Amino acid sequence: MSADQGRLLIVEDEEAFARFVTTVATGVGYAVRAVAHSRDFEFQLSEWKPTVLFLDVFMPDRDGLELLGLLQKHAYDGQIVMMSGADPLYLNMAAASAKVRGLRLAGVLPKPCRKQEVEDLLQKLASGPA
Repeated sequence: MSADQGRLLIVEDEEAFARFVTTVATGVGYAVRAVAHSRDFEFQLSEWKPTVLFLDVFMPDRDGLELLGLLQKHAYDGQIVMMSGADPLYLNMAAASAKVRGLRLAGVLPKPCRKQEVEDLLQKLASGPA
């Protein structure tokens, strides 16, 4: 995979987890950027145009559900992976919200997770559309 085909934007306020995903993603060929605030998210979305988005459901300044609204407004057509360390019910609700909004939900990633889970998911996304 070339970096042109795989631009991953990680929207995550836990720095250690963002670094973990960054390390795994670069190892399988993605160009990666990570942000911890919604203002940075909006800039990267419009300027860098990520092809894959790892979106934490709980962010400090806006939650993932609000960010899904921004993705819908911007007609984002990349693949989305919803992440959370909270109750799996909330993660599934956020995933359902992404689908209802017509966004391309590629999966959910409960935290904590293993390296192999992230790697497998990224490789699946790199192999073709969700």
